[in-house]
Amino acid sequence: MNDELQRRDLLAWAGAAALVGSVPAHADEKPEHVPLDRVALDAPLGQTLDGKLVSLADFTGKPVIVFFWASWCPHCRRELPEMERLQQAAGDRIRVVAVNNEDRQVFRKLTRVLSEYKMLLAHDPKEVSAKAFGKPPSVPYTMLIRTDGTVAATQSGWGDDSLNRMARNVDAALKAAGPAEG
Repeated sequence: MNDELQRRDLLAWAGAAALVGSVPAHADEKPEHVPLDRVALDAPLGQTLDGKLVSLADFTGKPVIVFFWASWCPHCRRELPEMERLQQAAGDRIRVVAVNNEDRQVFRKLTRVLSEYKMLLAHDPKEVSAKAFGKPPSVPYTMLIRTDGTVAATQSGWGDDSLNRMARNVDAALKAAGPAEG
């Protein structure tokens, strides 16, 4: 019985320590991740399977959704087809770039499996793009970048309303970008 009480006390202390560790000690301290207001117009996005470097500058004049994800993440796997549907619905008016930083073998397999996708799959094993985009706190992490490099929206994690919120932000970014050409 005494061992059980000690175990409960330890669990309670561990829980309290975790809560205290997640809150800044002082009100003026900033959390570790602060979403960016602007991204460099030539920010790196990684590279394609064939080694072509990809940057935000490749999509000048279009809003870009940068979707950081991993194959081991169940929420990412749930959101990835939704991002593809968004790319298909928006056509050439927007660009969705799915950035993955897993090892090359995994990325190669993912590229093969997702070969029918219209969105761009980018590989970023050294997390160069992650750093350029403010080091996402977790995956999935989505950023909507306006044509001028300002960040229209960020979304960390997955929730029931995630796609609806992103769709509203995409609509606003497309309206701001102007009518489709062609």
